[in-house]
Amino acid sequence: MRNILIAAAMACGFLVGTGCNKSEEGGQTGVRGGGFHLTMPTTNTHLKPKASKDVTIDVVRESNMNEAVTVSAVDVPKGLAVNPMSKTADAAAKQVTFTVTADENAQPGSYIVKMSAKPQTGKDVVGDLKVEVDKP
Repeated sequence: MRNILIAAAMACGFLVGTGCNKSEEGGQTGVRGGGFHLTMPTTNTHLKPKASKDVTIDVVRESNMNEAVTVSAVDVPKGLAVNPMSKTADAAAKQVTFTVTADENAQPGSYIVKMSAKPQTGKDVVGDLKVEVDKP
């Protein structure tokens, strides 16, 4: 049991200081192996005003979760943009990539972009995409 806890802590990065950034479980959570979750980047995505960066979000499915999941930016702070606003990961896709842009008037600071994931059936989930706008 102790080894399992140590392995879980290492997987989440607690021992190396990076931390986990994953959503709660969604999909058909009452069906064995029918759930999924999103894993976001564990560190902030750093941007300067007028800059863009691609961000990859993992769609982690359990063994019996064989359906498409649509991932969408649902709460984008002022000064940031996400393109495309929505992207569907088909049943075989393990990742979706979005481009995050800080416009020329983006104020330096830390922001959270709420990313929603909607499966074809079952529970939706929301994850936090952390963005840091640096000084120009």
